[in-house]
Amino acid sequence: MSGIVAFSSLKGGVGKSTLSVSVAGALAPHSALIDADPQATATAWAEADNLPFPVLTAPLTGQNVEAWIAEVLAVEARYVVIDLPPMLGAATAAALAICDLAAVPVTPSGADLKATNRTIAMIEEARAARGDGKPRALMVPSKVDRRTAAGAEIEAVLFDYGEPVSPLVSQRIAHVDAFTAGQWIGDYAPGTSGHTEIKTLASVIKRVLDKA
Repeated sequence: MSGIVAFSSLKGGVGKSTLSVSVAGALAPHSALIDADPQATATAWAEADNLPFPVLTAPLTGQNVEAWIAEVLAVEARYVVIDLPPMLGAATAAALAICDLAAVPVTPSGADLKATNRTIAMIEEARAARGDGKPRALMVPSKVDRRTAAGAEIEAVLFDYGEPVSPLVSQRIAHVDAFTAGQWIGDYAPGTSGHTEIKTLASVIKRVLDKA
């Protein structure tokens, strides 16, 4: 049985694809990534064939929900990571209906916090519909710059949502360069602070999925 984590936010630019690829890399070789975002960033990342896990391109549009769910559930991997599109409605609801964990990246900005309110509301609706306490949620401070006031306060703000908060992932140029190289951060810059942050986040996610 697979453990499924969906990186979900109703706002673009929060680092969903970077976190999806990075976490799948940290969980390899027992992972697979579903690129459900029509922008297909993770698919482009995999074009160089340097990632240690398969990337399956399966855009989730809201018109193909049943077929998409069947495709995801058929993936043979211990850990399935889903990179979701930033949209409301049936597409996101479908992923929340089957995932064990919804990881919600949030950057230190007011616009992100508004989108996060809507994302958490959808997670709560999915829990009520499923009746099994799932999906669990994990707030992920993403693209954080500690030198800014907002970056220094992001964790305290996220704890107010009443959901678990993961260790932060900093804003680092290495993640951009890793995309250019077609590698995940652990292969591109092993042993660096960026790699360590991702390993720590992946270990938190793994613990949740192993209990699923």
